[in-house]
Amino acid sequence: MSRSRIARRWAPALAALTLLVTRPAAAQEEETREPPSEAIEQFQAGQEHYLAGRYQEAAVALERALELDPGSPTLIFNLTRVYELMGELDKAIEFGQEYLRLVPEDDSEERANAERTLRRLEGARDWLALREAQEPPDLRRLAPRVLVRDRGVADLPFWVTLGAGAALLVGGGVVGGFALRAQNQADDSILRTEGDQSAWRDRVDRADRLALSTDILLGVGAAATVAAGLLYILRVRTYERDADPAEEGGEASAGDLAVLPMSDGRGFGLALRGTL
Repeated sequence: MSRSRIARRWAPALAALTLLVTRPAAAQEEETREPPSEAIEQFQAGQEHYLAGRYQEAAVALERALELDPGSPTLIFNLTRVYELMGELDKAIEFGQEYLRLVPEDDSEERANAERTLRRLEGARDWLALREAQEPPDLRRLAPRVLVRDRGVADLPFWVTLGAGAALLVGGGVVGGFALRAQNQADDSILRTEGDQSAWRDRVDRADRLALSTDILLGVGAAATVAAGLLYILRVRTYERDADPAEEGGEASAGDLAVLPMSDGRGFGLALRGTL
């Protein structure tokens, strides 16, 4: 930035400061008029921020200087460099294109340098866009998933056992009704058969068999129903669901195992929360 006409235009700014970046060749074509003193002050402030690593402040100061001294290749060149260091590639490309327009057509070497810089910036921007499109989603933005362990499993063995128990209980009730009817018929048969013990005994035996069947059906049905209840209560089912907003800030309840995303600033992973 410090030879030819730039030396005359920006000599006050460059006398006591290290150059912001390498001198652009297109700056040799700047007019010989003296830039505004305020523009020089902003340029100096930009240099100080740049050397201190405060690139955002440097860009602001250089932009102010450019408003006061429009079309300055020196300022445009340096803004390209600062925005590149900030990672704002779109702005860096914008100023790089503006600088290329200011490079004289007969300065093939500097035009080649400017075009090479633009290709590098555009390539970096395209590569970052491609990488962002291919990256997995940020785990910190995903809704937390919770692995829940609850008692009670209503699966096929449970339903089969419960259904069998219910069927046996219903069957026991029906057979019990027949047994009661058979007993009543046995009691009435004495009057109808005028004391015929053989007919009465047949009806009593039938009533007893039906009563025994009733007891067996009801007993087995009750046992099957109890077994179905035990199959449901004593087993644990595990499933995954979205965490409730209230759970994200509190402790996991006993018996719940939460799987939550985490980040330590260097990468992403999963953390378990809760009790097994």
